[in-house]
Amino acid sequence: MKIQLVFIPSPGIGHLRSTVELAKRLVRSDDRLWITVIIIPYPSISDDDVETTYIASLTTASQDRLNYEAISVANQPTDYQEPTQVYIEKQKPQVRDVVARIFHSTGVDSPRVAGFVVDMFCSSMIDVVNEFGVPCYMVYTSNATCLGITLHIQRMFDEKKYDVSELEDSVNELEFPFLTRPYPVKCLPDFFTSKDCGDVAALRRAEDKRLCDGGGVGIGGSDTEVL
Repeated sequence: MKIQLVFIPSPGIGHLRSTVELAKRLVRSDDRLWITVIIIPYPSISDDDVETTYIASLTTASQDRLNYEAISVANQPTDYQEPTQVYIEKQKPQVRDVVARIFHSTGVDSPRVAGFVVDMFCSSMIDVVNEFGVPCYMVYTSNATCLGITLHIQRMFDEKKYDVSELEDSVNELEFPFLTRPYPVKCLPDFFTSKDCGDVAALRRAEDKRLCDGGGVGIGGSDTEVL
């Protein structure tokens, strides 16, 4: 039986590259599998910027079992940077149109859409997925250590109301159960401590969407493990 997965990576070339490599690996591993990657580009600054060039190379390289669908986005003034989650939310109608086209193009010999794989930073797209009544899985494109730190920071907040973004200057190190020694707080990247963006904020949004109910979590992009 032919089956199809639809991937929705978060905007940004880092997330896109990891998702593409994962899709390639899965397609190579099973000749019954088709994958469509829906690309949400950031508004391009020019036609020759790195992300625009990379997306163009993907859309021209679509094959029978691995296809890329880049949605069109409106250009924004160069001096205005919209928050990423607001930007993603605005792309829902276009993503919905692409998904509907995938479902409506299903013929006798076409692969059955078996599920969606959504970037954790793109969890608002779960609203679109739910409209089509198929399973949804979440992928985290960084490594397991990054996810471990994210989950532990979230746990500290949930159980002890300990907010890492409001640490006092006197706190120099944090203990993580999977690391062999304390981790210096000053070495934590901003995306671990931000309330509004970054890994912890994305995890909180993902939990609000109940992504793991009946689905799973993939960690690590092209070296993904499914939990």
